[in-house]
Amino acid sequence: MTLARRTVAFGLPALAAASAFAADDAGIALHKRLITFDAEMDIPDDFMTGDKDFGRETAMQIDLHKMDRGALDGAAFVVFVNQDKRTPELYAKARAGAQAKLVAIEKMLSAYPKRIALARRAADVPKIVAAKKHFAVISIVNAYPLGEDLSWLPELYARGLRMMGFTHAGHNQFADSSRPQEKLGDGKAEHGGLSALGKQAVAEMNRLGIIVDVSQLTPDGVMQCVKLSRAPVVASHSAVRKLVESTRNLTDEEMLAIKANGGVVHIVAFGSYLKTRTKEQFAALAALNAGFGMKPFDEATKVLPADKLPAYRTQYDAYLAAYPPADVGNMADAIDYAVKLIGIDHVGISTDMEHGGGIVGYKDAGEAPGLTRELAKRGYAERDLGKLWSGNFLRVWQAVEKAAARR
Repeated sequence: MTLARRTVAFGLPALAAASAFAADDAGIALHKRLITFDAEMDIPDDFMTGDKDFGRETAMQIDLHKMDRGALDGAAFVVFVNQDKRTPELYAKARAGAQAKLVAIEKMLSAYPKRIALARRAADVPKIVAAKKHFAVISIVNAYPLGEDLSWLPELYARGLRMMGFTHAGHNQFADSSRPQEKLGDGKAEHGGLSALGKQAVAEMNRLGIIVDVSQLTPDGVMQCVKLSRAPVVASHSAVRKLVESTRNLTDEEMLAIKANGGVVHIVAFGSYLKTRTKEQFAALAALNAGFGMKPFDEATKVLPADKLPAYRTQYDAYLAAYPPADVGNMADAIDYAVKLIGIDHVGISTDMEHGGGIVGYKDAGEAPGLTRELAKRGYAERDLGKLWSGNFLRVWQAVEKAAARR
């Protein structure tokens, strides 16, 4: 399914294909004709409080002003809580954290009803956009807060949950993680992919109409989801392992399996999954930070006093000149690879902003047109850009709804 911003009726034919544009204003116009959707957008723990009010111009990578500037129509707002050990007390703590984030998303929707609305069905999306509003999809990454059963899932669905991934950094009661954590006592694998509870969750998500998200899983977990699910699955925020060797990235075999399932692989704007970082680069950053009494991955503005920031920035600029970070070109390379391998109908776009995502040329929601510009220069027609930005995801969502209706 390809959707354009001016297409009001759900599923109408796409607009005529557009050639790559020559002028920037043409590029912006092309971008604005699309319905654009980010399949993975995190929110901070203090979302909708103080300077994290989504209706204001904030320091966050996404707010309504940035969505306006970047003509980003919608995003999957993620209810995320970190992985922890499996005890009743820690499950309860995690559930409280998840509840708080869900309440914050609901607060955003109730505070700005004229600017953003919850999409409960795929068919809601073009209607919301036609009403000149942004749309929100509620997602969970890491099912850990659900505890040892699925009893909370129907309530979450009723409150708008439409996509869920099973784990994050560390194995949990649902599945093995592509990034086992020694501090949690993880071995290389615990369940051989999905646990018995994880397999039950696939069936329950199919029953309710919740999209199965396979990002963060091991290859065994991905393959089991594809086999078990009665509806297409998505990888909401992943990239290509052939281009960057990371356990968070998908192998060709996994991507081909997702295609065979009818699903979508969303390429994520996350630097370390799009461009290989060398040992020399890690060592240079560690040395730079050590010179200022910082740990290797400390954020300077959070740990350094104001009088030391100018000197740090000068040295950090020199580091970036020596080791340029990932940019929209690297993201487009990953999209190109995925499209060639599994086809234009099975690739999408996400960022993981507010959780480490954001790249040069697309560092916040206001810069979303930069990616469209890069892809159009590479020859992607308007019809195909529409599929990448939202059409493929909405097709999967429709299929998930139909599978639920057949139960």
